[in-house]
Parts: sequence; C-alpha cells; structure tokens
Amino acid sequence: MKQNRSHTKNQCPARKPAHPLPTEPVELSIESLSYDGRGVGRFQGKAAFIANALPGEQVMAQLTEEKSRLYLGHTDTIISASSHRIDPACPHYQQCGGCDLQHLDNDAQLELKQTQVLEQLDRIGHTQPGKISPALTAANWNYRRSARIGINQLYDGEPIVGFRRRGSHLLSQIDSCAVLDSRVADIFSRVRDALRDTGDIKYITQLDVDLGDQSGYLSLRLKKQLSDEHLEIFTALAKHYGLSLHLQIIGADPDRFSDSLSSYKLGQLELMFRPGDFIQINAGINQQMVDKACQMLELKPEDKILDLFCGLGNFSLPVAHAGASVTGVEGSLSMVEQAERNALHNNQQNCRFFCANLADNLKGLQWFKQDYNKIILDPPRTGAASLIPQICSLRPELILYISCNPGALARDSQLLSEEGYQLREFLVMDMFPQTHHIESMALFVRGKKKTQKKKLFSGKGISR
Repeated sequence: MKQNRSHTKNQCPARKPAHPLPTEPVELSIESLSYDGRGVGRFQGKAAFIANALPGEQVMAQLTEEKSRLYLGHTDTIISASSHRIDPACPHYQQCGGCDLQHLDNDAQLELKQTQVLEQLDRIGHTQPGKISPALTAANWNYRRSARIGINQLYDGEPIVGFRRRGSHLLSQIDSCAVLDSRVADIFSRVRDALRDTGDIKYITQLDVDLGDQSGYLSLRLKKQLSDEHLEIFTALAKHYGLSLHLQIIGADPDRFSDSLSSYKLGQLELMFRPGDFIQINAGINQQMVDKACQMLELKPEDKILDLFCGLGNFSLPVAHAGASVTGVEGSLSMVEQAERNALHNNQQNCRFFCANLADNLKGLQWFKQDYNKIILDPPRTGAASLIPQICSLRPELILYISCNPGALARDSQLLSEEGYQLREFLVMDMFPQTHHIESMALFVRGKKKTQKKKLFSGKGISR
C-alpha cells in the first residue's frame, strides 16, 4: 500500500482548463479561415476554430472543446455576415461531412485556396513563384465521378445510406448529393428504398461508385457473401445506372478484372480502368490539368521524361502522345499493368512502365540510371521528401510537381530550393469545389545548387 500511495503522489495531475468552457455562445470576430475551412477568431488569448464562420464576420459561437492552445466550436448565430457568404445548395450540408465550404461563394473559395498555398510556400518553403498562372476551373456542382458511400442499419431496421457526419464516424442519412455526378446523384435514396424490409444489411459496409465517360462500376464491400435477395437488388440497381457490379468480401482477394472495362477520354486517348484503380475525381479539371502539364513541360521530341507515381498513365500517355519518351513508375503492380495495357490500347510505343516502392533508395534500379531531362512528380498527400535528393541527383532541367497537400508542397519546395531548383510557375486547380481540399501545380527549373559557406575560423585550437 505504501508503494501505491507513493506512486499516486508522484503522478502529475491531469491539466485542467484555465477557464471552464462557457455554457452559452460567445461573441467572436473571425479573422481568417483555417486550412480545413473553419473560421479563426480568438477567445481568452487562444485561437478559436469555428465551423461555418467566415473571415470578417462577427458571430456568436458555441465552444465545444478546449485544447492546450486552441478552442473548437461552431457558429450559433451570425451577427454580421461576410459579403461572400451564400446559402448552401445542399439540404444535407449542416450534417454531412462531405463538403465544408458551400457557405462561401466559389470565387472566394478559389482565392482563399490560392492564398493559403502561397502563404505556406512563403512561410514553410521560403520560396515565391516567379509566375502565378490563372487557376483551372470547371463545373462547381455534379463534378465528382468517384464516391465511397457508407451503408448501415438502425435498431428498428431502417437502412442508413450516406456519408459520414461532420466531425463523426457515424453516417448521415442522405437523399441526394449536389457534388456527385448527376448520373448517380440519387443513388442514396434508391439504395435505401431497395434495402428497406429486406432483413439484416449490416454485413454490407460500403458502396463505391466509379464512373467513366459512358459506363462505370458499382462495387460493394461485404463481410460475407451477398444473400440471393440482396444480390438481386444490387444487380437491378447496377443495371438501372448502367454500371458493372463488383463484390469484395473483406479479407478475400479482390476480383479486379471485368469483361468490359470502363474508360475516360483525354483528348484523343482512351484510358481504361478497373474497380479500385485510382482515377482523378473531377473529369473537367483532369483534362485541363493534363493539357497544362504538357504546356508547362515545353515538350519536344527529344525529351526523356520520368513520370513518378504514374498510376494508370494519366500523365504518361498524353506526354508520350505529344512525342516525348516516357518512363512511368508506380508502386502498385496492378496499376503498372493497367498502364501498360493503356499504352498498348492507344498504340503508344514510346513509353514504358515499372513497379517500384518510391519511398526506397532507387539508385540501384536500372530504369533510374537512365538520362532524364524532365520529371513529373505526382505524390500522395505525404509528399516526396525522400525522393527529392534522388531525383535532383539526375539534374533534370524541369520538375513538374502535382500537389494535393499544400504543407507537403511547401516542405518539398524548400528541399528543391536547397538542391538549386527555383519555382518558376505556380497555379491552383479547383479539383474539389465546395470543400477545403486544394490541388496545385508547381514548375521548378534547374539553377545552381546552393553550397554551405565554409567557416574560415572555428575558434578552436588557437592560443594567445
């Protein structure tokens, strides 16, 4: 008992908030917008991140959580509204976690996103672009051609079909989605109505929709094999939408192949994809992005281009079609195989594809030992920090960086700067309207590598 009392005595007590959370809403002046779309004000000396608040607004905010350096909360009442505030178009906006900027007009959304990336480039990357090109824009609604939809069931048997609630892992009941491709925008209510009064559906965990230009896939993730009744239901639903039905039982090998592959066009090219393959969600922006990439790379027939994280050839094939020689590298073997099939399908003979873990040391790999004068870099959200020194050792003239994470781009920009690469051109792409997600392109041009100045005197070993 003595030992236990001593241990308890020496334990640090849990830190209590300096002030208890107010039970009533507090008045805040919103100064800026955070990177996840929340308004930022100050309360009792700490930043307060408030959902559904915009810069320049005076709001009454309900604080819901206090952390060591900040508060979290949501808007209760808007005292004075921003001139950029609009009414959300979606009736599910306040509950659904799919979108978080529908209350901000689209021009302001885009300006905000560009400002946020430029601020991070300056603050983290210590770099500024030589040129800021106009943003790439397309449709603000019904643009999303891929979606993951959750399926669950209430205690009374009522099916729930929708996206996760805002700030929660629970599902929000959705009837239709304003950003989903109009071909399947009503799939939520149609699936829910079809599953009602059909018994236990909790073994059906999610439904993925992936659309090509003309067809697509409806893929179910399951804990066990579909019952005959549910198989009949989803077969009819897939037929209604003109989609191919695919089933994936958790823990079993996926059925990755289809008799009729879906596809999308990029100019004169047709890229095929299978269930589970990554495709760019916004078709209109994807076409503009690829066109802009080819322009920024200043393609010539003699170019030898390395396309890292090439996927199924979204950049590789258009670049090869323009006349350059391309080597595409991807970590997923199935995606590499699909890229090869796409090259064959489009009769593109001046490109080749390899599978490699791009987080590893690449210098011993044969394809890496070749000469490349330009590089396309389209990394995941974590960025490409471990890759930067390796690709810079190839001393390419240009590096085109496609970014889905401003923080990673800013960090990697500093690494590129240290290797002697300057940010020549930058632009944002409105790939995800109505959300805080930001995609951008940055073109780096080779300069002189920075060298550390040697100290003439260290001050050591000198006696007087």
